[in-house]
Amino acid sequence: MSEYHLPPRAPGLVPDFVRALPADGRDTLAIFDADGTMWRDDVSDDFARWTMTEGHVADGGVWDEYVRIYRQNHAAGCEFMLGFYRGLSRTRLHELIWGWWKQADRRWVVEVLEALYLLAERRYTIWVVTGSPSDTMFPLRDFLPVDEVVGMDFELDAQGIITGQLAGISCTDAGKAHKVRALWGERPILFAAGNGSLDAAMMELSTGVIWSVYPNPTFLAHSRAKGWHILPRPADFVEEAKLA
Repeated sequence: MSEYHLPPRAPGLVPDFVRALPADGRDTLAIFDADGTMWRDDVSDDFARWTMTEGHVADGGVWDEYVRIYRQNHAAGCEFMLGFYRGLSRTRLHELIWGWWKQADRRWVVEVLEALYLLAERRYTIWVVTGSPSDTMFPLRDFLPVDEVVGMDFELDAQGIITGQLAGISCTDAGKAHKVRALWGERPILFAAGNGSLDAAMMELSTGVIWSVYPNPTFLAHSRAKGWHILPRPADFVEEAKLA
């Protein structure tokens, strides 16, 4: 597990409102957003830039187009990113993803990570729900107690080659909530953590704890109005470059 650069354990950082959840979480879902919630970084962006720098996929101006689209419409940008890997086999993409995760450092949000550990110990079903390509987060299931990653799914052709198009539900904004319900049904959801407006619909699925992590000023105001728990941004927090 150490090869994935996890931080030292700090169970004392689990908030009391998480500890107050039922001790037996069997058949109950806990949802965690990924980028900006479990860590400060953006895995999908960092991995994409690495694949371009290393020559595994071509840039050809696609990165600048992605940033332009994302700034205008975050959900559209998340879907556009699937096209970065057009023409790669899924097998080859997975080789790159697992190799990258083992050499890339993450700036973990330790309070959230420890909450995940606690809920897993209590037998909650742990899902990471992301607007990133699902495959980029699959290694989490190898070194954290994560049961499933739910995100943007690649359409594949008959040979298992990525077409660059979306398969199934777009897992961003309201689509995050729709996809969770489509997969989980009406079984209970007692915890949800996210960091921004594209997570709000998903977060509201929880009938227990809703945790707003490092929200920007707009989402902070929204979170306060909703009465959600808030983990404030630290003084050294730096916004994603593509949002600058």
